[in-house]
Amino acid sequence: MEADQIDQLLERYLTLLDEYTQLRELLSKTQAGMYQNIARANFSAERGVRYGPDYYDERMQALRSLKISANDKGVPRYELVKPAKAVTQPVSHEDAGDEGAPDDAGEISSPEKPTADEKANWAKKSNDPLRWFGILAPLPLRQAQTLSVQAVQDVIPRLVSVDAEMMHLEIEVRRARKKRAKVQASMKRLDAEQVQEAEPVLPAPRAEVKST
Repeated sequence: MEADQIDQLLERYLTLLDEYTQLRELLSKTQAGMYQNIARANFSAERGVRYGPDYYDERMQALRSLKISANDKGVPRYELVKPAKAVTQPVSHEDAGDEGAPDDAGEISSPEKPTADEKANWAKKSNDPLRWFGILAPLPLRQAQTLSVQAVQDVIPRLVSVDAEMMHLEIEVRRARKKRAKVQASMKRLDAEQVQEAEPVLPAPRAEVKST
């Protein structure tokens, strides 16, 4: 019975280990793509503009909340309470070309400048960190934001949840092995006692007394 329990725990542990490895690889690829896009954005940025920690705004507020709960075994589970409703999507080159296409022959449409009231309303409603860098953020920066949201919203919570469950399974496996070792030691001691009881008791040899 104990052996079957240990096998089930190890099977579950190996399944989680495979998922953990895949999530780590996905996180590494996502972070690599994010930093590459930030580097592309800095390479094509205007003189004196650099995207990085220098643009950090101390008034920033979190857009996502992390909820930590526990199951019936006490294993913590991490999940986002309020995921992002919408992410600023990268603008494709085809869409950019359509926006700049002439409406009529010989006329090129120019974007209308927002009024002061529109700017005020936009500043109050928009909480997208990408807006720190202007209304028309570069495409690589938008792609970096999309990858960052994917990592924070999908990969990292599941990764830490799997890691916590694996640690719990390691404890369960050690406990099951100790319990099995105690049972085996008790069975060996019981067998030894039964063997001793089954052995016949031989009478002690009598000493011969010679008379003179």
